[in-house]
Amino acid sequence: MAPIDDPNDSVGRLACELREGRSRRGLTRWELAAEINRSVTTIQRAEAGEVRPTLMVARDMAAACDTDLNEIENLWKKAGRPGRGHRLTDAPRLKLVRTSADLAAALRRVWEENGEPSSRQMEERAEDRAKDYGTLSRMSAWRIRERKQPVTSVHQMHAYLIACQEPESSFVAWASAWHRAKRAERSLPKQAPAPASRHPRRRVTPAEAVAFMLQSGLKPLDPYPGNHTPWTAECTTCRSISRVRYSKVKAGFGCRICLQSRVPAGQGNGQSTRAPGHPKGPERGAASAAGHITRLEGVPVLWS
Repeated sequence: MAPIDDPNDSVGRLACELREGRSRRGLTRWELAAEINRSVTTIQRAEAGEVRPTLMVARDMAAACDTDLNEIENLWKKAGRPGRGHRLTDAPRLKLVRTSADLAAALRRVWEENGEPSSRQMEERAEDRAKDYGTLSRMSAWRIRERKQPVTSVHQMHAYLIACQEPESSFVAWASAWHRAKRAERSLPKQAPAPASRHPRRRVTPAEAVAFMLQSGLKPLDPYPGNHTPWTAECTTCRSISRVRYSKVKAGFGCRICLQSRVPAGQGNGQSTRAPGHPKGPERGAASAAGHITRLEGVPVLWS
């Protein structure tokens, strides 16, 4: 049997007590493992003094070896206190649980105190006792222990406690805590729904949209398609045809070709921006080459 690295720290003292109890009983690790239905590896880890075993393992070993259970539990709790890089969640004692937040903290604490089993382990442990307490999925186990989801029923809470290897003798106290939390939740005043806006957003009618487009210098050539859908329209100034979005026109955008025609010399691309036939417009060859259309087929969306 390898010596304990530090028999004077809290985990080391717990391991020493477990070793001494087994020695007094005259059991080998294999015999003790068979008696408490655990693996030999579990016994070795508990007695190694490197990590704290789960509370259930420590209790089972103490009971099988006629060791003082209170002493083992005290040593076990000290082994998990700050100073070893493991800070337990602050949670009220079970009989003092009053709210859902209290209960969530207590459930988190019991998971920490029992070795912080993985979600997979918790699912498997709950599955072994599913006939008695129901199943517990990995996701539910994770969400409950991370306090992202409250336990929905006493049965689910019992499945969670089984997954944490909490003694079944404590289940009555846990159920009482759950009922207190639910009563407190029901007694809270219900929040009134937020008042409806006094100025609800009103959908624009097709007639209103057409009127606004004309006011903005754009003559619609198609029925109103919606606020954000491209809409084919003819500029009443340069006679070019383009597809614009009504939401952009409402935001102040108009005909891009007319806008480019107002760019000072040297800042634009030097291309024509007016359609042919306009009384003051230049030739449109450059505009067509640049992709500014004056026909309906294949017109681009200018303000997208």
